[in-house]
Amino acid sequence: MHEGHLVLARAAIAECGLDAVIFIPAARPPHKQQPVASFEHRVAMLREALADQDGMTVSLIEAERDTPSYTIDTVREIQKRHPGDQEFFFIIGADSLVELHLWYRYQELLEEVRFIVAARPGISFSRLAAAVARLPGGFVYDSRLRSWQRGDGACIHYLADVRVEVSSSEVRRLLARGRPTPMLPARVRRYIETHQLYRGQGSAACST
Repeated sequence: MHEGHLVLARAAIAECGLDAVIFIPAARPPHKQQPVASFEHRVAMLREALADQDGMTVSLIEAERDTPSYTIDTVREIQKRHPGDQEFFFIIGADSLVELHLWYRYQELLEEVRFIVAARPGISFSRLAAAVARLPGGFVYDSRLRSWQRGDGACIHYLADVRVEVSSSEVRRLLARGRPTPMLPARVRRYIETHQLYRGQGSAACST
């Protein structure tokens, strides 16, 4: 959890009029090695980071499932637990959007929630537009709304002015080397130092 996540969450709340942002730590990522820090530590760091943030909460929904959770499963479980006329959005970076066509049952995910996509270094608008063009249904870009719209109501909103320059893997690399990490919230940095997390993890710290 680094400052870039908080910047993105604040921007999504402000620009898209969200009531809240729910952070969901992955308990058993289907396509990744087990994270270096335990699920319990990652949850604790999240709570430290969000302690003084309005409208941001943590959900442990993925830890409550017996099997690895794909995004479509998590989204549907969240919706089931919050019945009514609430609308849900899925917030990701542009680097994730360009690989969305590789995700498990991504077509269904586009039907379940609207997307909010933040600009990322190295991902140009033209590359992002090409990725959206690969998605089914014929999304059309509306420059006024800064979003791609599809006839069935599916939407991908682009936060073009939010460019998160730091990555989680870079933060872990710095921590593993004992280097300063100013991009971490102070409370998270203190937690990591207290519990001596990531130090001496070497290249393994870059793999999750």
